[in-house]
Amino acid sequence: MNSFSTRFTVLMTALFGAMVAIAILQFPAGARFMPLIVGLPGLGLCLLQLGLDARHAMGRRNYRFRNAQKAGKPEDEGQKVESELEGATLHRELVMWGYFLGFIAGVLCFGFYAAVPVMLTLFLRLEADMRLIRAAVVAAIATLALYFAFGVVLQIRLHPGFFTPSLLQAAGLA
Repeated sequence: MNSFSTRFTVLMTALFGAMVAIAILQFPAGARFMPLIVGLPGLGLCLLQLGLDARHAMGRRNYRFRNAQKAGKPEDEGQKVESELEGATLHRELVMWGYFLGFIAGVLCFGFYAAVPVMLTLFLRLEADMRLIRAAVVAAIATLALYFAFGVVLQIRLHPGFFTPSLLQAAGLA
């Protein structure tokens, strides 16, 4: 058990608990929905994690993962492999940050309904090696699910982007 992880989980539990308490006690009935949609599952998952941490601390199960020495390999070569893996991990993390920041920029500039299919298609094509047609179909289905979940069912208007309304107006579509 990592004590930092447990402290962070306690902090998150307090934040989600405060969110739920404020939503129930102070918000009007129509405004409670979104904080409860986020707060209740978050609170439940944090409590579950605290329970698992307590169970591990009591000694019932103590999972500690350590790198095993490979048979027939000298120790210094294992360290070389670890340093190569760290470089590859750093590269993958930088690529994921690039996708994340690109998605945020796309949403801000062009809105959710334009950014989701483009970014999802790019990600699936370049990172998951999915064929372009299949990636585009999956991205279109995800965008439709996003539209129906937020636009139709919850009736929440997602950010249209800073440039999309002007572009649509210039093209005569809005």
